[in-house]
Amino acid sequence: MWSNRKPEYSDQIRVNRGIYYHYGIYESDDVVYQFASPKGSEVREDTANINTVSLDEFLKGGILEVRDYTIDELEKKNSPDEIIFYAKAHLGEMGYNLISNNCEHFANRATFGESESSQVDNVFKILGGLFK
Repeated sequence: MWSNRKPEYSDQIRVNRGIYYHYGIYESDDVVYQFASPKGSEVREDTANINTVSLDEFLKGGILEVRDYTIDELEKKNSPDEIIFYAKAHLGEMGYNLISNNCEHFANRATFGESESSQVDNVFKILGGLFK
């Protein structure tokens, strides 16, 4: 579940980019951790890395959404300091892959220690349904 509210330290945030959501980890209005290309297309595998931008730069005029965790997610969720520590420790890391290592994977690894992307899963469900 996602809501339009002010994020808090270590919250998982996202913004709709039209055909996909871009995910990040919020530290402050000045520091958002993201897995994206610093310039141009966010999803360029050759230049994407884990970096920081301001919240305004992250949003690029879009509408901020903040993750509201379920009870099950809260039980699995890392502490706020662990989430930020993970994000900081991976600054500069490359290896972006739209299918297996994207911004949502990064945000979920920092938050839950699990590399998952519901966006990728949903695409494969749709594609799988086309070939049944």
